[in-house]
Amino acid sequence: MPNFCPNCGKKLPIPNPNFCPNCGLDLRKEKSYVLSTEESTKEKEVQRAIHELGEKLEECVEKILAAKGYKTKRRVRRVGLSGAHHEIDVLAQKGKVIKVVECKNWRAPVGKKVVEDLYAKLKDLDLKCDGIVASFAGFTEDARNFAEYYGIELWEPDYLKEELFAVSVGRAKEVESGETIKVENALPLKISFMKAAEIKLQNKDKIAVSGKLSYHPYYVVSYSYYARFKDPTKTVHKFKDEGKVFIDALDGEVLNPPPVKDIVGFARKLKSIISKQKREESKRNKKFIEEIELGLSMRSNYNVKAGENYVVRIFEPSISRRSVAKSATNYIIEKNTRKIEYTPKNQEDELFPETKTITYIPKVKDINIKSVVLVYVPKWEVNYEAFGRTYVREMLAFSGTILEDNIRYCPKHIGLFKKETIAVCEVCGQALCSVHVFQCPICGKWLCEDDGIFCEDCKRIYCKEHPLLKCEICGQPLCDDCKLTCPICGKTYGHKHARTCDNCGKTVCENCATTTGLIRRKTLCKECQKS
Repeated sequence: MPNFCPNCGKKLPIPNPNFCPNCGLDLRKEKSYVLSTEESTKEKEVQRAIHELGEKLEECVEKILAAKGYKTKRRVRRVGLSGAHHEIDVLAQKGKVIKVVECKNWRAPVGKKVVEDLYAKLKDLDLKCDGIVASFAGFTEDARNFAEYYGIELWEPDYLKEELFAVSVGRAKEVESGETIKVENALPLKISFMKAAEIKLQNKDKIAVSGKLSYHPYYVVSYSYYARFKDPTKTVHKFKDEGKVFIDALDGEVLNPPPVKDIVGFARKLKSIISKQKREESKRNKKFIEEIELGLSMRSNYNVKAGENYVVRIFEPSISRRSVAKSATNYIIEKNTRKIEYTPKNQEDELFPETKTITYIPKVKDINIKSVVLVYVPKWEVNYEAFGRTYVREMLAFSGTILEDNIRYCPKHIGLFKKETIAVCEVCGQALCSVHVFQCPICGKWLCEDDGIFCEDCKRIYCKEHPLLKCEICGQPLCDDCKLTCPICGKTYGHKHARTCDNCGKTVCENCATTTGLIRRKTLCKECQKS
């Protein structure tokens, strides 16, 4: 028996009424949505945790990393190669793995510049580590593209919520290798761990792979809306809408893109406003919506077994169905609020009549909530640990849609000229393309340009553990295959310093040969010059 309206929150004047006298909500439909004391307490705890995540992002990130076994420090100051001072929001280390986290507690999605700045900071600090940007408001599409290309990990709102709920709120069930857990109302698990973790790198046997299969709950609210409204001139306006509202069952966030409202008087700007909203719309949320719509009719109950290299985790809904219905109703009202233009009747015959506007806000009684369905969406998070670096791939386990994959592209290329990685450097762990990673001809180890030695002559790269000769003319490294010995002075040198005598045909070093003539040039070795 509610003593307040679940829609407007106003106190009800009599016990157990059928309608709210303030907003007109049909309370007969709402009785099943009344929260128990226990449910209300749980929801308040969840909202408190979400508020804390929004207000104290750095502390929450530190908690998440500490729960994963990292030693953490906050607000660390370091001096870069350029002499510039940098502040690191959260510095975490576990064994050889180091993570530098930039926390942005903004209301708006984080743009590309923040990710660019972190990438530049890591370069200047010369740290062989993982760069992470955490944002409770999400990221723009440009930021995601830049991060994926340059190997920067993004901690999205859904990831932060999941990790915080597992660590602090205790709303997750987790099973490890060999254990089985039952999931209900879940999309089919079509992508296996092996498929999700598959990589084509030449030295993938040197990479440690682990993963996590998470089942995240969402509510799908189907609705219809129909209304008739008379403006002051008695003209009837009809409104009709139907569709689905997708709501995160952990915190009640609506995944649907923000409604584009009528903007009277700004018709010329409307096109640019809509375009901007589409650009800033969460591409990630859009992928989740597409995933749910694709598999909604195929949801079922089944058992999932954790594998040797991955755990399975299921999150319990933290938001009541009453709160879900309220969130959906508020979204539908916002989406269908309209500004209506009309001309007063007393001005209809005037040459320049004044146009007035009136705002129509939908009434709750005109909104029909057809159904509220809970569905679990399976998602793979695959971690690749390679010589002190960690890479992440996130993939939806029903369709195989990739949400994030920062091991795919080589970070050494700029702009649109993307090149896929072929191996990781077996010293620093960077995943690079065929232009920037090389295999040592002696031991077969894969090396980047910074962690190997180039032969000056053939340009092949060798491990620093393999001592190369030095060219006695320029002092650059020289491999055994490229060395030449001068028959006159006995020095070891490379092919670029070789000269062939036009008289005797001997190959000697440039110090033991002289070239004369402007038109008919002639090279003679020292011995032929004497004779």
